[in-house]
Amino acid sequence: MWNIALVFLCLLIIATYIFIIRPLIPLLLLKAKLGDKAIFMFYPLFGFIGLFMKSIKTKNDAMETVNAALRKNPKAKIILSNLLHKPCIMLTGSEYLKDALTEHQHYEKMNPFMIDSFIQTGLILSEGDRWKRQRMFLGQAFTFEKLKSRIQMMNQVVKEIVDKDPKTNLNEFMSKITGEIVIKSFFGELAEGLRLEGKEAQVALIQLTTDINLIQFENPFVLIKSLIFKERMWDVLPTKQEKDIVRRVNEVRTKVKEIISRRIEQLQENPIQDEDKMVFLDLYVTEYIKQQKQQQQLINVNEILHQFITLFFAGTDTTATTCGTCLYYLAQYPEIQTEILEEIQEVAGLDEIKEQHLNKLVKINALVQEVLRFKNPAFATIFRIVKNDMQLQDLKLKKGWAVVEMLNASSVQENYFENATEFNYKRWLNTTNIIKNDNGFIYIPFSAGQRNCIGQHMAMMEAKVIIALIVRKYQIILNPEVKQIKFGIKFLQCVEPDNCLLFEKRL
Repeated sequence: MWNIALVFLCLLIIATYIFIIRPLIPLLLLKAKLGDKAIFMFYPLFGFIGLFMKSIKTKNDAMETVNAALRKNPKAKIILSNLLHKPCIMLTGSEYLKDALTEHQHYEKMNPFMIDSFIQTGLILSEGDRWKRQRMFLGQAFTFEKLKSRIQMMNQVVKEIVDKDPKTNLNEFMSKITGEIVIKSFFGELAEGLRLEGKEAQVALIQLTTDINLIQFENPFVLIKSLIFKERMWDVLPTKQEKDIVRRVNEVRTKVKEIISRRIEQLQENPIQDEDKMVFLDLYVTEYIKQQKQQQQLINVNEILHQFITLFFAGTDTTATTCGTCLYYLAQYPEIQTEILEEIQEVAGLDEIKEQHLNKLVKINALVQEVLRFKNPAFATIFRIVKNDMQLQDLKLKKGWAVVEMLNASSVQENYFENATEFNYKRWLNTTNIIKNDNGFIYIPFSAGQRNCIGQHMAMMEAKVIIALIVRKYQIILNPEVKQIKFGIKFLQCVEPDNCLLFEKRL
């Protein structure tokens, strides 16, 4: 009995050292060195993720604990926290963000899904020469001139889904729209009738990516496994839910690879000559075939698969959550909704939203910008790990430490915005002096530097079309049965509960 107790005590001491003392000591030393420039927020085991979860429970807002601390100490530029057994440096000061985002090669991104062969060779997680090649290749397809050909398709998708969806689940409703737009942008006509697990493809993929993210946030056992074992976590004492997720992931891989292989065969026989008529898959497959002929195969089927999952993940959740939050604030402030409706009627009347309308929807643009300032869904970057010991401003970062770039940290501080804690979309209707003390890294909703969001123009285009068509057709009101609104996390920050809004058809 004593032997068992002694072993247990030894394990407890070892665990205390690894998970508490080891990350705590360097953080305390940094706090002593930096003084008011750093805020200490150590949270045993769960680190800053636990911090966000606690903030949701106590303040109904994932970011409010951090925002309140930064408002209380406006001199702070860094938050000192942890990620399991690693010190975690949360960068909030714009000068630190500038250096970290421009010198991105010093950090390795952590896979948010922790699933092998899913998005690893896509644009978000690629590094070095592969990332440069992909960024240059895809960049040509994300210019406004290329994207404007998709405006008509966006109108059609919004109208179809708005008509048939019950609109009782805000986040699902928005994700169906943005997911369908991404799928049609990638696969084109091949997306017609595409189903996974007996469901429409975008619905199945949305549920899959949501389940992968939520299981790590809601289940402490799975979260700890993901931080320790990374992609191998799914093989370590898997739960029934984890096994089901792995099965669904394999089905997605198989189905998408079949579509890619079929398109390769089609374009080998009948190549498309006009690039303007190509969807993303056609661009990739055409380049794949070209490299095959030249015997310089840089692109493979796996990369195309990973790129689709990457674009779906990045292009569905962020835009959907942004649009959903915009609709929430229109319900919260009916006078803003009236002003937005008047602009839509004046600019587009009853027509589809067309290219010539987009720049004239200045109030919708201002609404989106204010939501991205106030409640940006992507309030932080994907966690990064320091590759080697390095210097960042006056910080000496050690190899293996975690770094999180808090993109929205400055957006709710009076140092940079007048009445920063108030939602006021009209601030963006001014052309000058919106941001105070701006070094170019204060308001960066789409990140900044070379690895900023490649799809930001498409996201803004989608948001304008979605909001305009929905507001023109429906009055959006708060659901009186919902007593408490919160801004929680489903990987991204989003308004909850899902039934918080009602849509009443306009006469």
